[in-house]
Amino acid sequence: MKLLIGLRKFQEYKKILENTITNKAFRSRMMFEALEDETFADHIMDFIRRLSKNISFEELDTILWKVRKLTIRFFEKSKCVDDFSKKLKNGLKSLAYFYFLESIDEHSIISDHIIEEIKNKYPNDYLDIVAKIDKFYLSVDIKKRGFSRENNLVIQEDLLYKYIVLKQWQEKQHYFFEKEYGKYLEELQVQYCGNRSLDSFQLEQVTLRKRLFDRLSKERILDIDTCSILSELYIKKFVVKFIGGKMYGLSILNSNGIKIPYSVVIPIGVSITEEDLQKIDLTYGYYSIRSSADIEDGEKNSFAGMFDSYLNVPTREILKMVNKVKQSIYNTRVNDYMRVNGLEQPHMAVVIQAFKEPEYAGVWIGNSDTSGVLEWVRGNGEKLVSGSSTPYTEIWNGKECSNFLECGNFKVGQKMIEYQKKIGSNADFEWMILDDELVMLQFRPVTKKIMIDERNIDCCDGYLGIPAAPGIVEGEVNFLESPEERMEPGKILLARMTDPKWIPHLMNSKGVVTVYGGFLCHTAIIARELGIPCVTGVGEDIIDEIKKNKTKKIEINGNQGKVTCYKT
Repeated sequence: MKLLIGLRKFQEYKKILENTITNKAFRSRMMFEALEDETFADHIMDFIRRLSKNISFEELDTILWKVRKLTIRFFEKSKCVDDFSKKLKNGLKSLAYFYFLESIDEHSIISDHIIEEIKNKYPNDYLDIVAKIDKFYLSVDIKKRGFSRENNLVIQEDLLYKYIVLKQWQEKQHYFFEKEYGKYLEELQVQYCGNRSLDSFQLEQVTLRKRLFDRLSKERILDIDTCSILSELYIKKFVVKFIGGKMYGLSILNSNGIKIPYSVVIPIGVSITEEDLQKIDLTYGYYSIRSSADIEDGEKNSFAGMFDSYLNVPTREILKMVNKVKQSIYNTRVNDYMRVNGLEQPHMAVVIQAFKEPEYAGVWIGNSDTSGVLEWVRGNGEKLVSGSSTPYTEIWNGKECSNFLECGNFKVGQKMIEYQKKIGSNADFEWMILDDELVMLQFRPVTKKIMIDERNIDCCDGYLGIPAAPGIVEGEVNFLESPEERMEPGKILLARMTDPKWIPHLMNSKGVVTVYGGFLCHTAIIARELGIPCVTGVGEDIIDEIKKNKTKKIEINGNQGKVTCYKT
């Protein structure tokens, strides 16, 4: 279930690469190889540490020769075996060492630093010195060549010799690749991918991704650290296509050291059996079985509540609920949502998480680095997200927030802001307090900001609720008790609450009002994505007035959370 390298070590390795190698594609190449062979990562980190010291030009040249020898060693191993998988493994490892050498001599802070030192030391003659060195020393063994008085250039210092070493290695690399090496590696990758239409860069990227995902799909169930390593790669859209949006968000949380429940994922396209379930930790007793579609929890569309998820599932029913979650991509509401938003058919991964009833659960949506809305209820968050109850709400806008929820010695809202900064994104978080500890359940980027008007609103002629989606609209009201009733297109929907079954009605309405719910319930999220005004949590009295006075027309102000009823 795990890659050979651990998450924390991989993060250390990635940080060293990012602080040394300036070419992102080369960094990516070396990150992929570390997932196949931890020894490779150890070699690269050792080379970088040695190269980062104040070494002589002879030491620089010696280290680069060692990298070249490793390149050749695995190249020869690849050519000498008949088994194709071993050919590919050794060939790609050789190529990774080749690109590391390429990075050091031309695309690293080490080479940049040498150039910068020459510029600083010879500010007036830099270009002239470099031009003469390039002309005289390329393709020449610098240990045999003496000083060039004919060129009026005397090399007497280690700094300039280092530059010569780098320039000559650039030539050696080019010459080596253009011989048998480059053609051999390209043909190897073409055989593996079965595609001759790709250029060399695309071919290599496809090869690396195919090798990784082919290997991981055989594991059938992936642990959270493996998924977090995948999230550290520069291939987000491909990782999401493999583990889905929800697991990708959990992986980001885990990568940043933020506590989440025990979590594993069944990747997209992978079927499991009861035997496969024995590979996960079954000691928790009860689990959440949650959707993680490839188009879910994205930056544009949340798919909030569209797919099926199940809480408090006993061990014996895990496989049954996994299959039900997979089938939920064919729900009518999903098809309607995709049609309206112009989306393609989703594919489903399934997250399995340890479940325990929390003391509190809530949602956060960030509006900026320092502001957002926190909503919470006692118990699990299902009634908050569904909108079946009106939650406690905290507005965080840079000012001191009163009546805040605490966990231990910190404010939960403040912790949400802290987590946003760690992740580097305005966040839609789901969270819970379990055993006096804050545990995060979900992260996705904010799809639509919440517009909050904090002015005092005079509501002597209407009802105040929560301004859940901006905009002002008036029209005839259509009060429905259940989603089975008919919604007349173009009217304003009034309901006690909505869930995903109400999606067709929401899409046919010009605005929506709910008796219960808050900023972050299902109704509010979908209304913001559809761009229709919404007010939630107005209370039961509005239904009585509409029934008693036969009100047909209302105005909803989604900016202020105000609903005005016009009597007939």
